[in-house]
Amino acid sequence: MSFFRVITPNFNNREWLNKCIGSVLNQTFKDYDFIFIDDCSTDGSLDTAGELIRDDGLAIGYRTKVWNGGARNKGLLCHDDAKYTLFLDSDDWFHDNKVFQDLHDFIVDHDYPDCIRLPYNVEYDGDKSVNVMLDDNTIEKLVRSNFCACWSKCVKSELIPPFPENTLMEDAVQHIKQCDLIHSLEVFTDRPVYTHNRNNGNSCSIEKNHDLQNSKWKSSMYRYMADLLDLELEHDYCEAERKRRSEKCLADIKKGLYIQ
Repeated sequence: MSFFRVITPNFNNREWLNKCIGSVLNQTFKDYDFIFIDDCSTDGSLDTAGELIRDDGLAIGYRTKVWNGGARNKGLLCHDDAKYTLFLDSDDWFHDNKVFQDLHDFIVDHDYPDCIRLPYNVEYDGDKSVNVMLDDNTIEKLVRSNFCACWSKCVKSELIPPFPENTLMEDAVQHIKQCDLIHSLEVFTDRPVYTHNRNNGNSCSIEKNHDLQNSKWKSSMYRYMADLLDLELEHDYCEAERKRRSEKCLADIKKGLYIQ
C-alpha cells in the first residue's frame, strides 16, 4: 500500500508536462503512485509523458477517451489501496520537491485526518504570482466554500466519491458529496502545496476563452442541476449547500446566465 496516489488527467497540455510530471517524480518522498490519464490528446502528450515516466516504476500512463470527470474516475480505479489521494492538473505542478514529505509528516502528526485543505500559489501574466491560503477549518465551512477544486484537498482514498462526467461542473458536485463523507479536517499551513498555472492560453478556464467556456457551459448547467438533484446526503450542512447551489443554478438558467 502506497501512502499517496497522484491522479493527473490530461488533454493537449504537452507544453506543461515536463514541469507537471517533474514536480511529482522529483519529490524526495517516494511512497506514492502516479497515474497519468491521457484523454486522446492530439499534440503528442502521451509520447512526452511516456518518455518522462518510462524509467520510473512509480508512474503509470493510460490512454482513454473520456472528458473531465471521466478521466479522474478512471484514475480512481487505479491503485485504490493508497492511503491518500492528490489530484494534479496536467498544466499545474506541485510547489516544491518536499511537498509529499511535509504533507506526510503533517498527516501523521495530526492523527490521519480524513481531509487536508491545501493552500496554493497562482502564477499568471508570465512571472507574476500570488499565494492563496484556504483556511476553511471545519467541514461546514469547507462545503460552503466557493473554491472547491479537487486539487485543493488531500483526501483518504477510501472516502473519495466519483465525479460527474461530461460537464464543466464536476468539481462542485463532487465537492458536496466529498464533504458529506469526511468526518475530520485539517488545514496545511506551512506554505503553498500546489501551483495553479494561469499562463496556459489553451485552458477553457481563463478569461480570454469565454466563447469556448460558453459552448460547453450551456449544456453543463442543465447537467449540473440534474447532478445536484441526484445527490444523496447525510449531513444537514451538505444538504443546505446542495439546496443553495440548486437554487442559484436554476436562477442562472432562467436568466440565460453563463460566463460573462
